[in-house]
Amino acid sequence: MSNVVNDLRALYRNARRMARSDDVNVLLDYLVEDLVSNTGFERVLVLRLDRSENMLRTMAYYGFQHLASKPYQVPFSQVQGLLRKVYVDREPLNVIGFSSIMAGLPLAPVNCRILRDDFHQGGEGNRRPRINLCVPDVDTASVDLGQYGDINRCSMITLDHDDGIIPTLLGEIDSFLVLPICGDRHFYGYVLADKSLAGVPVSYEEIRLPAAITSHASYVLGQALKQKKMVTKISSSLEEIERLKSFYESIIQNLRSGMITVDKFMKISGLNRAAEVILGFDRDELIGTMVDDLFDAEDRQERCVFLDSADDMDACMGTVTEVTMRKKNHETFPAEVCFSVITDTNNSVEGLSCIFRDISARKVLENELARIDKLASLGELAAGVAHEIKNPLAGIAGALQVLSRSFDQESPHQFIFNEVQSQVWRLDNFINDLLQFARPGQTSFSEIDLAGIIDKALFLTVTQINGKEIKVSQDLADDLPLIEGDESQLQQVFLNIIINAVDAMETGGSLIIGTEWLPPSPVDGAVKCQKPGCGGSDGRVAITFRDDGKGIEPESMETIFNPFHTTKSNGTGLGLSISHRIMEQHGGTIDVDSRIGIGSSFIVYMPVCRYDGGDQAAFAPVSGGQNIV
Repeated sequence: MSNVVNDLRALYRNARRMARSDDVNVLLDYLVEDLVSNTGFERVLVLRLDRSENMLRTMAYYGFQHLASKPYQVPFSQVQGLLRKVYVDREPLNVIGFSSIMAGLPLAPVNCRILRDDFHQGGEGNRRPRINLCVPDVDTASVDLGQYGDINRCSMITLDHDDGIIPTLLGEIDSFLVLPICGDRHFYGYVLADKSLAGVPVSYEEIRLPAAITSHASYVLGQALKQKKMVTKISSSLEEIERLKSFYESIIQNLRSGMITVDKFMKISGLNRAAEVILGFDRDELIGTMVDDLFDAEDRQERCVFLDSADDMDACMGTVTEVTMRKKNHETFPAEVCFSVITDTNNSVEGLSCIFRDISARKVLENELARIDKLASLGELAAGVAHEIKNPLAGIAGALQVLSRSFDQESPHQFIFNEVQSQVWRLDNFINDLLQFARPGQTSFSEIDLAGIIDKALFLTVTQINGKEIKVSQDLADDLPLIEGDESQLQQVFLNIIINAVDAMETGGSLIIGTEWLPPSPVDGAVKCQKPGCGGSDGRVAITFRDDGKGIEPESMETIFNPFHTTKSNGTGLGLSISHRIMEQHGGTIDVDSRIGIGSSFIVYMPVCRYDGGDQAAFAPVSGGQNIV
């Protein structure tokens, strides 16, 4: 009875030790220590099966100091004989007379008798782990089987010279015990134990306790391996999640479009760098604020129209719309926005993602294309109308000249004919302007003298300038590069701008004309004049006409270059339209800055041509200084 109590205490202590750790190597060390301390084993060796490499290795041991310097390993596919028998049966094997078994090797295979213990009580559920006894078939008579009274069955296996693992590990030995380390479905390795110094076999009674300790250790070891596998899998999954997080975050942060995410309460929860740059806000300034504050609209319902339709959004493609957004400096800009829903694993809406981009440049281009398309249609119409009017008008003018000869100069009828003829000439000038707008003449490029063209335009308007006592100042730069264009067409552009400036000023006003060279910038990189052979822009020359007139009404700023737009009682509204078309032919532009009551500035930009050979346009001094008219 005392032996049973001691065995139970040993099992209890072993169970508590095994519960202290989940490290496989530590658990194997505990197993060896408990087997040595609670049994009469003089040597204990643990062989672990590494499934990942299908290799059998020595892991923990007692009494095998030589393995410290040279651990043993062998492919599991080479495991044969007794160890293979234990692997298949998953049952302890007590070997007696091993030296006798191996005596016939390697000359011929030797039979080994396996005696089985089929002891059980009360059914299969109470059956003890079966312990097999291996004795040499050739020497069964010399073994006292009386001590194994419960053993009542036997079988035979054949050993051959390939079964060399045990001799390699245990050396010249007669008896030893092999315990399997296994669970219900998994095999983890072996425990080899013996009494080599005493030279006696392990008795039947001595096997029960180490078999029970090893069985419990197998369960704990299985749990530790599962836990280790799970931890490894979790760690690998976390690394993969972190990699994917870094990957997608890199994509989001490097998008050229702005991206904002909001929660279900429409508060901003995240944004990328492009959103910070476009909006001018820092990340911390936007996190937690309402996303609709970024949209410029007075009506709350209008601002939240995209939020109210969240449930109707396409979960895959989202909803694309155009809105007006607001920057930190309160500047507004048109934006194309794609709203998409963010859902959880149950497809419940958790928020929205908002990808947007500034489409100001596109809007300008769309407006310009629309204007060009409208002007093209208008030009075709104007050309047809002008052609149909001009021929009858020429006939009318000729008929009037013939009729005028029938009257004396003092005749009152002559005055009427003169007035009619002046109106015909006025109409003819309008038709000529209309034809020039509809079908501008061919541009003839050559090197031009800006100062000379400006002087000619001023000479043609000197009567109007002097009539209003307008002071004209010229501030022309002397470091301008040579530019190319059509002198007569540019003279018409400058003339139209000067006439408009004079008409906008009261008596005693002032007109300042200046020029400067603007070096190349990223904005000008793709700009080039329309002359064949021009390879790009080496900057621009700006010609500024600044007056102190009454200014232009804000509602007219968008339409001043449209044909027939005029605020003059006797104007045709074609002067600036024709000027704009001429500058388009030169690859240039006209910008306007005007303030009511202060004046207007018309800035003509001319590209400096760079040829395909890469030679920049040479700089040539241009006479400058102050020139007062």
